[in-house]
Amino acid sequence: MTDSEGGQASDREATDLSLLVFTSHRPEEVVEPLRETDLDVVVVSVDDGGSLPSRAVTTVRRTRRAFAAHDPDAVLLDCYEAMGALVTVLAGRRDVPVVDRLVGDTWLRFENAIREAKAERTWARAAAYRAILGVDEFVFSRASGFVAVSDQLGEVVRRRTGCPPERVGKVPVPAPRMGARAEGGAGADGGAVASSDADRFGVDADRVLLTVTNLKYRAKLRGIETALAEVLPLLEADPDLAYVIAGGGEYASELRSILDERVDDPDVRRRVNALGHVDGVADLYAAADVFVYVSYLDGYPRVVLEAQAAGLPVVANDAFGMREQVRDGESGFLIDPGETGALREAVSALLADPETRRRYGERGRDRVARENSPEAVGRRLAAFLRELAAETG
Repeated sequence: MTDSEGGQASDREATDLSLLVFTSHRPEEVVEPLRETDLDVVVVSVDDGGSLPSRAVTTVRRTRRAFAAHDPDAVLLDCYEAMGALVTVLAGRRDVPVVDRLVGDTWLRFENAIREAKAERTWARAAAYRAILGVDEFVFSRASGFVAVSDQLGEVVRRRTGCPPERVGKVPVPAPRMGARAEGGAGADGGAVASSDADRFGVDADRVLLTVTNLKYRAKLRGIETALAEVLPLLEADPDLAYVIAGGGEYASELRSILDERVDDPDVRRRVNALGHVDGVADLYAAADVFVYVSYLDGYPRVVLEAQAAGLPVVANDAFGMREQVRDGESGFLIDPGETGALREAVSALLADPETRRRYGERGRDRVARENSPEAVGRRLAAFLRELAAETG
């Protein structure tokens, strides 16, 4: 694998499929698995920041340079909106097929944003979101195939685009490298929270429930509100229990306002920690006993992988990629967020049984090592791209 800017990324020999990869956000999710394959891969980084015109010029220049220097059999596109459209058009001019990688439901994301903007009567913002979605739909309409991170997202892609099922492959997200601190964290063995980890995050409790999420999206804020309603009775009944919520984004301040409004008891409020963005997230997982995740917009969440890699049992809503990450009754629990008491009962069962927490955490960690290692993800990605190339070629 090589970088289009000239750096050597791997010394593997090129084989039967030459691939140009265009990526921007979290490039390691694609690059690290591809390093474990024998594909001939060149990675092109786009969307480095700056104004839209400058990013467009940079993207066109890098794309043309990559096509001139290489003769790819296909393009794997891991960037969208304006930059993805430019790459798609330039690939089309050279008759190079493009495979789009999707990590979330783009349609639902922008439809939610458009609906919220209209409700707030911010018509210009609604129009901007509609335009961005239109650009993404143009990109998707030109794709020869798709890589989706979950079965559920693959079904969305087939329904939204009409792409034949055989051209939509499922390749999950690789597990992020968390480091040694997160492995077998405090919650994994049922012991007390490590004082250094707890003190760092302002946690004053023997046991910790943890949610890590992206508060850039209102649908994920709604998920926290759902979890909070179920967790509050547990906090009220147990003075040695804390609930920690980590994640930055435009709705982080709204979350703090919600907590102030809904948590009346000062002692309980003290034990609900909204941290915002956190650096060194491995230490945060090490301070937890149970990972709680409710989301109404997702693909195959990295945070669930992080929690499982840290040896934490997971309680999540039965939706999106979570139903593929969590095996109900084996590595955690999948609950119906609309069923009152379901999440509370699942969390209570785990808190009451340290041995079950340990066992579920080990199973989750084993699954991540087996299914989400860069090697495993790379094998699946390479196999699908070869099958697709053979079919479309």
